[in-house]
Amino acid sequence: MNLPLYVAWRYFFSKKKLKVINIISLISLIGIAITTMALLVVISVFNGFTFVGTKILSSSNPPLVIEAKKGKVFSIDSIPYNKIKTLENVSSISPVLKENALISFGQSQALVNMKGIDESYTKINRIDTSIAYGDFALKRFGYDACVMGIGVAANIGIPNNAELMGAVVSLIVPKREGKISISQDESFNNKEIIYSGSFQMDAQMDETNIFVPISFARELLDYNNNEVSSIFIRPKSENDILKLKTQIKGFVGDDYVVKDIFEQEPIYQKVIKAERLGVYVILSFIIFIATFNVMGSLSLLIMDKKKDILVLRSMGSTLKSVREIYFLNGIMLSFIGAIIGLIIGIVVCLVQQEFGIIKMGAGSFVVDAFPVQLRILDIISIFLLVLALGAISVAIMVSRIKFDNKINQ
Repeated sequence: MNLPLYVAWRYFFSKKKLKVINIISLISLIGIAITTMALLVVISVFNGFTFVGTKILSSSNPPLVIEAKKGKVFSIDSIPYNKIKTLENVSSISPVLKENALISFGQSQALVNMKGIDESYTKINRIDTSIAYGDFALKRFGYDACVMGIGVAANIGIPNNAELMGAVVSLIVPKREGKISISQDESFNNKEIIYSGSFQMDAQMDETNIFVPISFARELLDYNNNEVSSIFIRPKSENDILKLKTQIKGFVGDDYVVKDIFEQEPIYQKVIKAERLGVYVILSFIIFIATFNVMGSLSLLIMDKKKDILVLRSMGSTLKSVREIYFLNGIMLSFIGAIIGLIIGIVVCLVQQEFGIIKMGAGSFVVDAFPVQLRILDIISIFLLVLALGAISVAIMVSRIKFDNKINQ
């Protein structure tokens, strides 16, 4: 142990002549511990909500999606589809053709988001497990069939057990080619399809989405048999997403984009990043304010040890080594406060994660208790942040130590 560290260690645990120094040091320690704990708990709860939000997004968004940079559709033949399909990390892959359409049943109509899919789609998105009425079937009685959100079914007045009666709905879209005419037949494509069932997932999907066979969608939209809006991909493991995304980017080239869940919802991603940064900045400022107490206790300690500074100077110590002693003393205060705060924070998070003691309160929520997700990187970053802020405040204080035994005011 070198001399500055040894002396700093002795100063930290030795009795001070002025009892107020011990009191202020204890207050500083408690303040740093509480703010450190608060930052860890808030960030962990934020991580929990982000995880829940990601799970909700994954119910309607695939883990990875390939889309063209330009245009609404592209040909499967323009990318190495079969090569991507046979990649080791790919669990399933499904082409999708999306377009807005008008759905009609009887005298009722509604705008919907029509998605043309094939049988492999349910391996990407287990929407078939969310069926409220009927079945998730793209064929019924030997004909094309559709599955719609429960909100869509309610809006157009589809009765209960309509799937058993062979109810038929119509989907209407504008023609891609040709002149606009007052005649509906000349301006719009209209095609009937059997109702198979309704699903119930989240309000947005339930109110707007309808699934049809991709061949039906292509025929209705006048697209070729190999044209799609996007390709949905599910990796074998969530840990494979980043690696698989990089691989696929190399295959498809610069004319296509490969998006993960957050990139498919850019607004959500921006909000998450902004909120996380805001939490860090606000609580970091509070931690910085708490370190002012360290400056106060250190200032009093320097006053208490004036004679020691004279002794050290007479023994040949340099101004730099004397400043180092008090700098290390202040860092010890921040270090111990950070450790105590992190330990308490980790215990609080683990208890909440295991038992869900703090509830969300009255109302309809996806989760009953505040979700918590501890991350090692957050613990490390918060620890380093507290030490950095403590070092800045201590460095400001010790820079005022002079060998004339006065502290510049």
